[in-house]
Amino acid sequence: MKQPDYLKEFFLLALLLLPMAYLAIIWNQLPVTVPAGNPPDTADYVDRRNDFLLLMIFLFVTNGLLYALFRYLPNTGEVQEDSSKADVREYFRIRFIIHIYLAVFSCIIIFMFSQAKPFAMERWAFAGVGALITGIGFYLRKLAPNHYVGVRTPWTLQSSEIWTETHHMAGTLWICAGLAIIISGFFLSLLTGVFLIFFAALVLAALPYIYSFRLYNKDKG
Repeated sequence: MKQPDYLKEFFLLALLLLPMAYLAIIWNQLPVTVPAGNPPDTADYVDRRNDFLLLMIFLFVTNGLLYALFRYLPNTGEVQEDSSKADVREYFRIRFIIHIYLAVFSCIIIFMFSQAKPFAMERWAFAGVGALITGIGFYLRKLAPNHYVGVRTPWTLQSSEIWTETHHMAGTLWICAGLAIIISGFFLSLLTGVFLIFFAALVLAALPYIYSFRLYNKDKG
């Protein structure tokens, strides 16, 4: 079994921890209250720091789950020995893109809150996560068979046709879910939105798995 690339994993973990380190450094300087609307001099001031902490925990957990998903699910000796260098490069490329995006996005949210200006942080957070999910959906639709990235079930890895059909379905599902999350950010509260996204994550993981299994059994007659 090939050894993991510890240097790349170190940089990925650094990206994962960067927003929380930034938040910890400036926590005492964050405003306890922020304006609830515009203009600030006529706005009511509300306590948003606890809501903001919940939002950042949600973003951190999302980032951590994505790290674990890519880091450990393909970690078998058979898979890594059979994989090409191109597969490995693509594997790390998509991981870095995702974690750089989330790190930069989270740090921007922290900076915006630190300025004590009124902004709908839930809307920004849901829009950012929704855009990421939508982007992954478009990526899945054109993803070639490999052992590292995508819906890697026993059935998709056995058949290129099942792989293609499953990833078209999964890509469409992720795109629709991402757009729904973006739109829901305009209407839902922070707590409701967090539960919605975690529910969506379960659906996005389960349905492609079930779909590939059904395709395999359909081919078997």
